[in-house]
Amino acid sequence: RAGITMEEKAMNDLYQLDITTRQWKAIETKGGTPPVPRSFHRMISIDNFLYVFGGCGEQGRMADLHQLNLTTLTWSSLGTSRLLRGRGGPNLLKLQNDQLAVVAGFAGEETNDGHVFSLKSNEWAPKLIEGLADMRPRSVNVAASACKGCIIFGGEVDPSSKGHEGAGGFTNDVVILDSATGNHVQSILAPADSTSWPETRGWSDGSLLEQSDGSASFFIFGGLSGDDSDPVRLDDLWRLDISFS
Repeated sequence: RAGITMEEKAMNDLYQLDITTRQWKAIETKGGTPPVPRSFHRMISIDNFLYVFGGCGEQGRMADLHQLNLTTLTWSSLGTSRLLRGRGGPNLLKLQNDQLAVVAGFAGEETNDGHVFSLKSNEWAPKLIEGLADMRPRSVNVAASACKGCIIFGGEVDPSSKGHEGAGGFTNDVVILDSATGNHVQSILAPADSTSWPETRGWSDGSLLEQSDGSASFFIFGGLSGDDSDPVRLDDLWRLDISFS
C-alpha cells in the first residue's frame, strides 16, 4: 500500500531484489491477468512459482489465489476459496504432498480457520481444516514452513478501533502446525522472563532456515507493538532454534 491511512492506495506492481548487487528492479509480467491491486495479502515462493492469496482491494477483502510462473512471467488464476471469508493478514503455508494452506487472518475479526489448496489438482479441499480450534485467532503474524512442521509467531489478536492506522493488541506465542494437515499441534507461551523472548508484536517479517537433520532456525525482525495510545515500531532481530520431533 502507498500510505498509512485507511484511504491508502492499493497496488499490484512487482519488484525483484538482486541479493548480490542489492539492487531493485521492476518486473514486467508477460501474460495472464495479474491480481487486482491489494494490500495485506500474503505471498509464498515454491520452486519456480510465486503464489499470492487474499488481501484488501477496492471491493473489500478477498480470498482469491494466484500463481506467477517465474520463468515465463505469466499469471494464472487458481480460483477463490468458497469456504473462507475474504481476509487480510493471513498465513500462506506450504504443506506436504504439494499443498498450500491458508490459515487465520483478519476477516472483520481475527480468525483461526484454514483451507487447503492442492497444487497437484489445482483444487480447494471440500472442507476447511478441522484441527485449528485450539489456536488463538490472529492476523498479521510471522509464519514459515519446514518439512516436519509449520511455525507461527505472534500477531494481532485484538483489532484496533482505528483499523490499520492503530496498533491493536498483540501476542508473542509460538504456534506449531502439522505439516501434513495444517492442524494445530502446540502453542507455546512466552516465559515469565521476557528478556529471553521477543515482546508481543504484529506486522513483523521473518524467514526460516532449515538444516538437513530436520532442525531449523526461525528468524523474526521488527514489527509493531504497544497499543493505540502508545504504538511502538520495532527494529530488533530474534532467532528461534527448533528441532521437530
